[in-house]
Amino acid sequence: MKKLIIVALLAIGITGFAQEGKKKKGHEVSTEMRLKKMTEELSLNADQQKQLIPVLEEQTSIKKAIKENPETKEENKVKMKENGKKFKGILTPEQFEKWKGTTGKGKGHGEGKKKNAADESEE
Repeated sequence: MKKLIIVALLAIGITGFAQEGKKKKGHEVSTEMRLKKMTEELSLNADQQKQLIPVLEEQTSIKKAIKENPETKEENKVKMKENGKKFKGILTPEQFEKWKGTTGKGKGHGEGKKKNAADESEE
């Protein structure tokens, strides 16, 4: 019984270290995961996937720059919008609309609540 408990504890410990190793890859995994998710949601073809890799990597670097240097946030937001326009050239119109719908859910929803609350207080 003691041997079984020791083996189980070792297995749990090794699994914990293995998961930490995956996290260290950082944005490389993030870009791959985002591409995989977009491929599944938007049914991207191989050519579109190849074209999106540099766009997603650029987007990741812009987000990292915003996080590291908040003073350049507005400048980097402009870069982010320009980068977002590249999606329109790569995706079909249907894919682009679906992508816009998935990326704008959280942001637009919160802004709408603020506007509604402001409208109600004015009345």
